[in-house]
Amino acid sequence: MSKVNNSVDKKELKARRKQHSKNLALAQKEEIRRTKDLHKNTMKLIKEDLPNQKIFKAEFNKLKKDKLQDSPVRVKKVQDWWNNLTPEEKLEKTNIRQHKAKMESAKKPHFNFEDDIKFENVSLTYSKDTPFEFRALDGTDLTIKKDRITAVIGMTGSGKSTLIQLTNGLLVTETGRTLVGDYPLFASMKKIKEVKDLRREVGLVFQFPEYQLFQDTIAKDIAFGPINLGGDKVLAFKKVPELLRMVDLPEDYAKRSPFDLSGGQKRRVAIAGIIAMDGGTLVLDEPTGGLDPQGEEDFMRLFYNLNKEKNKRIIIVTHNMDHVLQIADDVVVMHKGKVIETGSPFEIFSNQKLLEKIEIEPPKLYKLAYKLKAKGLDITGEKFRTVEEVAAAIKAAKK
Repeated sequence: MSKVNNSVDKKELKARRKQHSKNLALAQKEEIRRTKDLHKNTMKLIKEDLPNQKIFKAEFNKLKKDKLQDSPVRVKKVQDWWNNLTPEEKLEKTNIRQHKAKMESAKKPHFNFEDDIKFENVSLTYSKDTPFEFRALDGTDLTIKKDRITAVIGMTGSGKSTLIQLTNGLLVTETGRTLVGDYPLFASMKKIKEVKDLRREVGLVFQFPEYQLFQDTIAKDIAFGPINLGGDKVLAFKKVPELLRMVDLPEDYAKRSPFDLSGGQKRRVAIAGIIAMDGGTLVLDEPTGGLDPQGEEDFMRLFYNLNKEKNKRIIIVTHNMDHVLQIADDVVVMHKGKVIETGSPFEIFSNQKLLEKIEIEPPKLYKLAYKLKAKGLDITGEKFRTVEEVAAAIKAAKK
């Protein structure tokens, strides 16, 4: 009887293995078909967008031509400045460098990078025409206003980081275009000739920016960005003490090695280096990852002050909804490569169905508000960012 059972077990096991192999082959076939369909659709969208790309290119060429009309006036101003220097001053290295930089700038078109950032039908696919093809952005439209703090939220893989990398030309869209002020970044643009001007104005801070430090002193690391983008070396180093104060580090740290600092201090140095370029926009991708609560609080205060006191546009990608509620003016919600909602923090966090759809936990204060709502006291329609404001809303609701 035992031999018969063993024989049956072996047959069943063999049948199961055969069925499993068959299922794997079918799944693989289906995945190949899905990938081919995705690639075919991607190429179709790119082809359909070609007429728009021709229009964007023509508009950009005209814009550059218009921007160059006042170039002779700018060149004359530089010449007048140089002619007014004494023979001794003309021999100073600082003035020679400034003259060269000013003249180069005067001869180029000057774009406005400070107005609204607009994404028009932007798409981007990673690992194109491979089994790992993935569409990170899928025909996205969005406007990010100047002088405001905008938070971009969504689950992992929703397209947040890809979207913000379009702002300074680190990535370029496959369809449509990104407008940074009046400067366009469009799919058919083969080379971004004004990339230094763009990245001077739009500074991008990745998660764990301290890993980008490489100079032997903190001063050199902070000054590297402006110098690398064509700024004056003397002026770049002159600004270091002020930048250290801005990120709450002592001025005498300038001569120290960045590698002697703690993780939080290194991050402050890295962010000071981005601020040093003095652009109008600071783009932050998970800037507080790995920091302790006090470190997170310090950085949120820094970003808030940069916006309110220095009028810097702040764009921040984060999974920490308490930070979003704390400082954001506007919130962008992304899901599967598309922007599905925009609004104030109060509008977004009072929408419980939306948060459930994107699988995002609300801030602690809104968790409390939802618990109170379940017990019959609804304050979710009120505007609050602090415990004190929640207390006031509860008091008012009880009246």
